[in-house]
Amino acid sequence: MKKIYILFLLLLIVGCGKKIDPYIIPNEVKIELNENQFKVFEEHQTKELIKNKDIEILNDETIDTDTIGKHDYTLEFKYNDNKYKYDLTYEVIDDIPPIFIYSPMNINVSIGDDVILCERIQFADNYDENPTCEITGDYNLNQIGTYEFDITIKDSSGNENYDHSYLNVLEELPSSKPRVHNYVYMDDLKSYKNENTSIGIDVSRWQGNIDFKKVKDAGIEFVIMRMGYQKDANDNYEKDMKFDEYYKQAKEVGLDVSVYVYTNASTPEGAKKAAKWIIDNLNGDKLDLPIGYDFEDWTDFNSYHMSLHTLGENYKAFAKTLKDGGYDAMLYSSKFYLENVWSNYGDANIWLAHYIDQTTYQGDYMLWQMTDEGKIDGITENTVDIDILYKK
Repeated sequence: MKKIYILFLLLLIVGCGKKIDPYIIPNEVKIELNENQFKVFEEHQTKELIKNKDIEILNDETIDTDTIGKHDYTLEFKYNDNKYKYDLTYEVIDDIPPIFIYSPMNINVSIGDDVILCERIQFADNYDENPTCEITGDYNLNQIGTYEFDITIKDSSGNENYDHSYLNVLEELPSSKPRVHNYVYMDDLKSYKNENTSIGIDVSRWQGNIDFKKVKDAGIEFVIMRMGYQKDANDNYEKDMKFDEYYKQAKEVGLDVSVYVYTNASTPEGAKKAAKWIIDNLNGDKLDLPIGYDFEDWTDFNSYHMSLHTLGENYKAFAKTLKDGGYDAMLYSSKFYLENVWSNYGDANIWLAHYIDQTTYQGDYMLWQMTDEGKIDGITENTVDIDILYKK
């Protein structure tokens, strides 16, 4: 009798401690789903998945929209002090067509050339790393003439973009026209100088030997130096052969200094590599301006197999790595690419390149590279880029 009583108590204790099945939701709770179709890379929260407002969501978090397609998700919520789970599905779509980065109106080739037209055109997609290109139109590479053709670029979601061009098959390619120079001298910069601006230059080994005292005496207030460069995406960084000399002499005469790196990074990891290389070479030195991230291999962009989203992620990885190392970053690019190609680069300091007397760029920027044809005392072997810094 005593054994039976003990067994009864054990069963009672186990029965009282039994947990509810979290997937058996009370009848009075009716989960109502929203449409649950989201655009790729847009930020959405768990609470957007359901219409219900009377339940407490426990895993209210950012849902994954980095991959297109259907995603299974388990919603966790609390009701009447009990915790429940509800399995649902949401879909991520891409409805943005690829863009043309470089699509010339005319493509000139010599008769008999073995040309693949899609390789003469550069394009990219916000999501797809390998959008496709198709040429429509008849042409003969072995017969002199002008041929019209259409270009269709398409991403993996079926989004398309179109352009029209001409193929000129020539006996001999025309020689390039000599550049018409529009030199800018210090006297030309007086209208840009005020209490809220500084006038500076950016240099690399192409400027040769520089007399930085003469540069400063001419009215230049800061200099940004190319610290290094990368030839291909997987290469190590090479220090600019004049960097150490420039850096030492510019600081000695009291110019404000900073650096930039020319990078071909195709992944966030590659961009972090650039930042770490800079940090290691600075060895704790403080700079007066943010560090420039210079990617501009647009005429060969297809070979990178990189989406525009990844392009922006690369810069953000570079900037974060520098920030962790005690430095600020800035994104260098021209007006066209800032307006048409770059996106998803976060809250970046912008170093704008636009060679014109007055830029029409509408975005925010801290630094404006207004010419590459500066004529400055102390620099005789080449022209130099001139920059206007806008102080905050």
